Amino acid sequence: GIVDGAAAAVLMSEKAVRALGIRRPVRVRSSVLASGYEIKSGDPALTTTISREAYSLAGIGPEDVNCVELHDASSPAELIYYETLGLCGPGEGVKLLRDGATRLGGRVPVNTSGGLVRKGHPIGATGLAQIHELTLQLRGDAGPRQVGNARVALAENGGGFIGTDSAAIVVSVLEQGWTG
Repeated sequence: GIVDGAAAAVLMSEKAVRALGIRRPVRVRSSVLASGYEIKSGDPALTTTISREAYSLAGIGPEDVNCVELHDASSPAELIYYETLGLCGPGEGVKLLRDGATRLGGRVPVNTSGGLVRKGHPIGATGLAQIHELTLQLRGDAGPRQVGNARVALAENGGGFIGTDSAAIVVSVLEQGWTG
């Protein structure tokens, strides 16, 4: 069943990170939140539009992402998000999964935390639970779930429906340490 939960994160400036002596910071490269709308046939999904904007703001492409936490409230959702996030081409989600690209040791491990279904889909805590997992990955603290050489991570979380698309969605790109 769907359960509730809570989570919190501490965000700070680069100046505060240095003043406090944080040795392994994680930088938010981009975070894009959008409300859905009734899309027309042939229009890109809201996730596609928002992920492209998040990639652009972060100055990267989907090929630069080392690990992903995404909203897999149902098994087919994960396959759909592979495609809408640009991790593979349209219609190639099943192939990406079958080729092992999304498992630990693959090209772009997805949901190393086990995903939402494994956690009981904690609605109130889902987004920050994803950020927490990716922070562990980028710091090298994920233990047996550790993605090798994780430097850039992406979180995707959405909720509700308007027609056939999400009512709201957020895509965030995180990066190991500071670059500038």
